[in-house]
Amino acid sequence: MKTNTLLISILFTITSFTLSAQDKVLVFTKTNGFAHSSIDDGVALITNLGITNGIWITDTTNDADDFTTTNLSQYKAVIWCNTSGNNLLNDSQKNAFENFIANGGGFLGIHAATDTYRDGSWPFYNELVGGIVQSDPPTFPNHTSKNHNANMTIVDSHSSVQFIGDIGDTWNKTEEYYYWLNAGGYLYSNNINLLVVEATGSNDYDQARPMSWYKEYMGGRSFYTALGHNDDDYQDDENFMRHIEEGIKYVIGNTLSINQPDIELSFNISPNPVNNIIQVNTELDGTDKELTIYTLNGQEIFTEKIPSTESNIAFNVAHLSEGLYIGSITSGKKSNAFKIIKN
Repeated sequence: MKTNTLLISILFTITSFTLSAQDKVLVFTKTNGFAHSSIDDGVALITNLGITNGIWITDTTNDADDFTTTNLSQYKAVIWCNTSGNNLLNDSQKNAFENFIANGGGFLGIHAATDTYRDGSWPFYNELVGGIVQSDPPTFPNHTSKNHNANMTIVDSHSSVQFIGDIGDTWNKTEEYYYWLNAGGYLYSNNINLLVVEATGSNDYDQARPMSWYKEYMGGRSFYTALGHNDDDYQDDENFMRHIEEGIKYVIGNTLSINQPDIELSFNISPNPVNNIIQVNTELDGTDKELTIYTLNGQEIFTEKIPSTESNIAFNVAHLSEGLYIGSITSGKKSNAFKIIKN
């Protein structure tokens, strides 16, 4: 058996806190503009994914009064599910949400979340969500028809798209594809794009454009997908549902702040729970890394090296028994810890 100070701290923290409750997410559904019929389907999907994964519990609200520092502190992420319009929050509610992000909270926006605060009255939100759709018809429509079929190309590695294919592979989907180019349209320059849809027509605003992105922002994590207009996206589209699932996992984060490492190592681990193959996506910092997994009684049962040239690597953990495990990933003075459920 191999134990150390970090492991003892991990064990104590998980035993005394993490196992006592699942992470919680808050789904926000308020609209001051177009109200999508798919909102209820989105809430149901997020709720069911949390139950299936056993990772998060879902609360839902369309009441801005729930945006207080005290209330938001119980959540790992707030999901803006097809919200729309301006003036959804007052100044104190905006401040509470900004502080939530600054303290490491996660944000996930679905579809019309970029049809929210289009007037630019809350620049923090516009940068956090990462975009604003262009103006309404007839001069500059803000989207294609809801049944437009097109190919999207994967342009970066991320757990929310890697199950579809590698960089350069495509996902064919029928969707209402947003426009960002004209008349108030906006894309935040620090988005890390994941999916780019091909040109959807002959107008300038029809040109190839991003449909999903992620980033770290002001202390928290942000993930946005412009997909999700149609009701059946949330019921029958396996790729879309997995896209949302992995986006939530990303903004929740799989890391635990334990024992205050000299420098926190940024990484993402998925899927979680895992059946056979676990994917680790970590930063390229020029150093080799080591991934170690322990049982809850402190026995080291799995360790693998991650070469300095690799940022995304897969490990086979099919041999592990079902249950909860803890682990660490280290690189020189950088380190972090995680929890994982093996199915």
